[in-house]
Parts: sequence; structure tokens; C-alpha cells
Amino acid sequence: MADIIDLIEQGKLRRYFRARNKHCFEGAVSHITQHASGKEPLFLEGADYLYILHLMKEFLYEFKFRVLSFVLMPNHIHLLLKFLEPNMPDAMKALLQRYAMYFNKKYQRRGHVFCGAYRSALCFDDSYLLAASLYMHLNPVRSKLVEKPIDYRWSSCALFLNEVKKETFVDYKFVLETLDNNISVARIKYKNLLNQSNVSQINDAFEKREALTIMARMLRERDKEWAEEHGLSGDKDLREKIEELKNKGSLKGPKEKDARKFLIEQLKVRGFAITEISEKLSLSRQSVYSYLRT
Repeated sequence: MADIIDLIEQGKLRRYFRARNKHCFEGAVSHITQHASGKEPLFLEGADYLYILHLMKEFLYEFKFRVLSFVLMPNHIHLLLKFLEPNMPDAMKALLQRYAMYFNKKYQRRGHVFCGAYRSALCFDDSYLLAASLYMHLNPVRSKLVEKPIDYRWSSCALFLNEVKKETFVDYKFVLETLDNNISVARIKYKNLLNQSNVSQINDAFEKREALTIMARMLRERDKEWAEEHGLSGDKDLREKIEELKNKGSLKGPKEKDARKFLIEQLKVRGFAITEISEKLSLSRQSVYSYLRT
């Protein structure tokens, strides 16, 4: 732990954050971020989050990368990936394009889903690897979506803090082993680091100079304990859930209120009349108006 603090204080967390001319080589570990276009959302209901997880699992075998950590926010994503082959551009193109096609088709929208090129920070040491994972898992707290990182459903945080009894495609041990070879001990240390953070002081930590000072403060805080029982779906659960959503048609059309409202707004922007929208979605005109008013 002291070594990590020393590296942070000395400014030796080495990384290169790029949107263009990104580097990738065999064994490279990258912190990848991508945002929705403008103020648009990326995910509107549970089926959307599950679908991109399904794609991540599908493509990690095809493109031979490992998912070390992830956070799926309503309008952006954070991925910590290790590439076993130098094919990051191909892997990310396949993942993002496939999701964009799904999103546009489901919500009857046109145009770019993502805001330009994804960004990638190449991790050159364990300290940045650990700092990136902590920052990612703190994102939902910083955005005031939850009070504690483990409370956020659409992240890998639960795998880092709780004993995993199901097979999962997330290689969470890769990051935990930077803290201790004993995974049980590493989990306690990781939990302490998350619990010690002062989220109000984190302001785009990896975009600003004060990031090193903030991370040093995070690592210095005293231990606090909190125990929660949460779980992240294992691979079998994910497969079953995707099949269930396919059978229900949730991957083709939205079911949750906010998602339906977004679809109706997209159709309205494209020039569809209320009568046409109601017929297209098999809703009454009153229901369409009700969605638009909420």
C-alpha cells in the first residue's frame, strides 16, 4: 500500500489518454471510455444494460480480450480491458457498432449513438490500473445515482467486494492481485479504499492535474467497515436473462416507462403524427399523450 501512495505522490502513475492514435499491443491494458452523443442517453432500461454485457461477453472470445472492470452509466461507459492480441480498434468497433445498431433500431432513432471516437488510457503500471478501477466504481456515487459503489447494479463492483460463487466473464482478480495475492485479503483492502474515498473531492479525477493529490488522500484515509450482500449475474444468469428478454421482445421494443417515452419522442421528432405513433406502438392516443406529458 505504501508503494502505491509513494508512486501517486511522486507523480509516477504513467498513462496516455488518447482519442486518436491509440496504442495497443499484446498484453496491453487500457481504460476505455465512451459517451453518448450530446445529451442523449445510452441506456434507458435494464434490457439495454444487459444487452451490452451480452455483447462484451460474446466479443471477448472473438477478439481475445479480458474484461477486468466495468461501469455502465446512463450516458457513458468505462471499461478496463486487457488485450491478448493488438486488436483494440477492431474489438471496440465491433462492440460499439453492434450496440449502436441495436439502440437505434429499438428506439426508432437515427444518427450517431456515440460521441465521436472512444478514448483510451494505456495503463503502464499497477498503480494506475488500481486507481482507474477505483475511480470507475466510484462513478455512480459521484453522479449521485447511489450512496455506495456496491449499490450500483450495472458495474463489476460486487465482484471485487463479495465472494464469487458463479462463473463470470469478468477477470476481477487481475486488479485485486495488485493489492494482495490472497484474494480474500485483497477484497478487504479494495473495500477499504472505496470506503475511504471522499467523492465530493473527485472532479473528473483522471482529467485534471489534482488527480494524484486526490488519489493520495483516498489511499491515506482510515479504515471504515460496511457489509452489504449484493450480487452480479454470473455467465449462466446473463445467458438466461438475455433469452428471457428475447422471448418477451424487450430487446426489440422498450418496456419500461422512460424507455417508451424516449421512443415516442424519437418518432415525434422524425415527423410521425400522434395517430401514426399510436398505431405503430399499439398504444391508444391517450397513452401516447400521457407519455409525452410525463
